[in-house]
Amino acid sequence: MAKYGKLNIQLDIGTEQADNCHGRHSKDMIVLHETVSPDYPGLKDIKSISAYLDEKDYGIHCITDADGNVAVAKGQMNCVFYHTASNGSKGNGLVNSRGIGIELVSRVMLESKVNIIRFRKWRARKRQINRTARLIAVIAKREKIPIRWSNGDRPGVTTHWSVTHTFGVPGGHVDCWPKHMGGYFPALEIIFKARYWYGLRYG
Repeated sequence: MAKYGKLNIQLDIGTEQADNCHGRHSKDMIVLHETVSPDYPGLKDIKSISAYLDEKDYGIHCITDADGNVAVAKGQMNCVFYHTASNGSKGNGLVNSRGIGIELVSRVMLESKVNIIRFRKWRARKRQINRTARLIAVIAKREKIPIRWSNGDRPGVTTHWSVTHTFGVPGGHVDCWPKHMGGYFPALEIIFKARYWYGLRYG
């Protein structure tokens, strides 16, 4: 089994994602995304997301799924991948350059239009939440990124929804709308758990 820091990972997508690298840049932010796609068994869901993003020349640094599987683009963590537009009516956060993107395979948004139900469904995905938190702890340790909430305008952990709203990006994105900002995604819970793992020197 491959490893990334102290974290066992099920798939290295570094080779597949390498040709999506648009230069390299130091990182001070982690951006969480939702795929809004099916939870296929095994690694099929992660592999299909990596292949899709590669085909579109977007790129992603990491992926997690409901089973707790983790994929990491080893050797590409400082790559500039096109995963989070941040150039809008309120400025440009250069988040593609500064941010490490983590796709969370999930179709929670399609299962209900009610945020409290979405929140409960997300909280039930304990394996994914815990493994994502461990992954954040390792990334934070290796890249010296603070494990704290960010709206996308300072170093820390943020979501695609937050970046879109902070910088007024046209069209917008609704994935990972944080519960503490009126949405459903348990962003602060994931950050709290990541701090726990970081405190255990998990990175």
